Amino acid sequence: MALLTLLTDFGLDDWYVAAVKGTVLRLAPPPEINTQIVDISHQVPPGDVETAAFLLAAAFPAFPAGTVHLAVVDPGVGSARRLLAARTREGSWLLAPDNGLLTPLLASTDSIRAVERTELFLSSPGQTFHGRDRFAPIAAALLRGEPGENLGPEIADPVRLAVAPPRRETGRLTGRVAHVDRYGNLVTDIPWAWLPPGPCRLEVASHATDRRVTHYAEIPPGEAAYLPGSLGTVEVSKDGENLARDWNADRGATVSIVLETGLNNGVTLR
Repeated sequence: MALLTLLTDFGLDDWYVAAVKGTVLRLAPPPEINTQIVDISHQVPPGDVETAAFLLAAAFPAFPAGTVHLAVVDPGVGSARRLLAARTREGSWLLAPDNGLLTPLLASTDSIRAVERTELFLSSPGQTFHGRDRFAPIAAALLRGEPGENLGPEIADPVRLAVAPPRRETGRLTGRVAHVDRYGNLVTDIPWAWLPPGPCRLEVASHATDRRVTHYAEIPPGEAAYLPGSLGTVEVSKDGENLARDWNADRGATVSIVLETGLNNGVTLR
């Protein structure tokens, strides 16, 4: 089986996703080698490279080695930006425009190439749909088993998103809201493993809580709490409500966790 994941900001109202999939299936391995396409998301806000980077990195560990991951959120389509093919250490491939989308996964790669195999590209009347005309044929070539080393030269300077990593300081952990999910939960970049046992106070702007729980059902109605999320980082939630809306918090908001003793666990501070 040849396995491809697809992540775009194309939405589902137009023909774009279908055209990319159709091109891959037309050019990919013969019928006796089943090509399976798994959608990560097509609801990335238009041009939102950081959201795409988060979603790809979050989904990536769930897939087997050898998967080809195609992510097309490309505000610079048609420009001189490079097309990247990065091989991960376990043998998967990451395809994306060189705009920072691969930033969270670059540390897991052992080779990053700028694709220059122009003979793979499809002829097109315009330069507005590289997802179909360039990335889909590149993905199909990898799915057919063509050597990735032939795609183009290795590079050492991929574009990276300018996002500061979380920090550990005396008495405090500092990070940011990395993602707001559809339920309004605040997914932070602070590793849960950094938290010591005992009371801590989590702060986002003018809001704070020292209620620490292990799952959503432990959160009392109307209160906020922090808990270990599915990605291994600190997550902040409110029982049955949209916390991001209630706290007016968005991606990029600073998150501080004050490591204190003597806090009364279960008090939500506002």
